[in-house]
Amino acid sequence: MGAIFIAIAAFWMCLSMSQAAEVKVISANGMRDVIAETRAKFEANTKHQLTITVVETGEIRRRVLGGELFDVIVVPRTVADEFEKAGKVVPGSAVALVRIDFGIAVPSDGPRPNVSTPEALKDTLLRAKTVLITDPATGGISGVHAMEVFNKLGIADQMKSRVVTQPGGSFHARRVVQGEADLALQAEHEIRCVKGATYLPYPVQFQQTTVFMGAIGSAARDAAAAKAYLAFMTGAETANTYSAHCLTRG
Repeated sequence: MGAIFIAIAAFWMCLSMSQAAEVKVISANGMRDVIAETRAKFEANTKHQLTITVVETGEIRRRVLGGELFDVIVVPRTVADEFEKAGKVVPGSAVALVRIDFGIAVPSDGPRPNVSTPEALKDTLLRAKTVLITDPATGGISGVHAMEVFNKLGIADQMKSRVVTQPGGSFHARRVVQGEADLALQAEHEIRCVKGATYLPYPVQFQQTTVFMGAIGSAARDAAAAKAYLAFMTGAETANTYSAHCLTRG
């Protein structure tokens, strides 16, 4: 009887292991903290194991279009659409995760500059000695957007001596609060979640909302496990984590 019980237990253990999958996730930096903090709960709930890579959007494009495989991708909508057209993600599998706006960080205990119009923003930027942005060469979306704003204002050349590029995934507003820079141009949540920083939106002409999408890779090793992960990331269990990181769900 004991041998039979052991055999049955071993059978169910093997069956459970065969149902568990490794899910490879590649994500842009905007979802870094939420993915990290919800990982353990997903793995405990499903027994699936996550392999996570978080880099800037430009690096993701280079990797995926270069042939790197994945189970789940988390990128801005425009890139998700590009990947679908290129056959890299399952058509119709993309779901909205978060909506991200961009703006300017200033110290909460200092004067609040006027950035309500293009001319006012231009004046504020040119008065600043140091302006932090995410390195646009990496494809980081807030840095790319900042450069677009400079170009539209006609001050791209004048800003070269003022701009200090930063790596993606860091909260530039912290350096503003510490007095190391006058302004930081970054995603709204990366400003609002820094104590001592105040978020100022761009003038309406320069406002841009980016929706991050999660999609299943066309070469996903276990599409059901990938789908389970996206369902988890859009479900009630993760809602508070988004809020804790000042993110607005998509």
